[in-house]
Amino acid sequence: MATRRRRLRAAAVLTLTALLDGCSGDPESVAPPDLELVCAGEGSPTVVLLHMLGGSAADYESLQAALSDTTQVCSSSRAGLGDSPPWPADAADPSAGMAADQLRATLEANDIPGPYIVLGLSYGGLVAQAFAARHGDALAGLVLEDSATREWFDSPELSGLAWAEGGRDIDTELTYDEVGGLTLGEVPLVVLTQGTMAAVEFQEFLLETHDDLAARSRNVMHIIATEAGHEIHLDSEPLVEKAVETVVAAVRGGEPLPACDDEDWAAVAGECRVP
Repeated sequence: MATRRRRLRAAAVLTLTALLDGCSGDPESVAPPDLELVCAGEGSPTVVLLHMLGGSAADYESLQAALSDTTQVCSSSRAGLGDSPPWPADAADPSAGMAADQLRATLEANDIPGPYIVLGLSYGGLVAQAFAARHGDALAGLVLEDSATREWFDSPELSGLAWAEGGRDIDTELTYDEVGGLTLGEVPLVVLTQGTMAAVEFQEFLLETHDDLAARSRNVMHIIATEAGHEIHLDSEPLVEKAVETVVAAVRGGEPLPACDDEDWAAVAGECRVP
């Protein structure tokens, strides 16, 4: 399939209350739909790739190229990162929910059709969770790549982490509330957890919080990336590619995710997690 690569920027500044059905209407959610958006490939559902804290759309260039052979794939830079303009100076500090609202507004302003399968890495995983909570009408599936959880904000091991990007602090208190109580029902969910962390206590904490994420859906796989660190797509790209393609296939077929098969996932350095 021929690959298209486009850099899309919206010219108009619109509020989310005008763009999004079911938006909360909170004034703090108002943001221009002008994020950098890089799309390739054709087909539905559209896969959307969300980078880690302080990253950009370019972080997923290789994975996007691999996935775009079978469907449309878009990567986006959050406000103040990559080629995206800064978060509005007169707006409150952004949260994961605000980032999710701005992402959807940007997708719609650029005529990128849903439904979307959203992949989020680290803080991008929190944005993906917020997208699922706020825009479930447009969500087809979710892949969480070593995702942050709201428990990370209180973790002693992460006490030195600055929750900021693009020149603005992230409102962690608001984000904590935005992703709490997320339930996904039968939405296909794949949770990916790094497997090479040396700090045993944090690895146990990570597994506990990721087990909790996996419990948010009745249609779920939890995979340990046995040869990968935090950025799993860099260390084990075929594993992340397989995770996304598994969700794409389930969505297209209207079927649940297949039962996790250790032998099948071992071929891409993965291991099924049974809590």
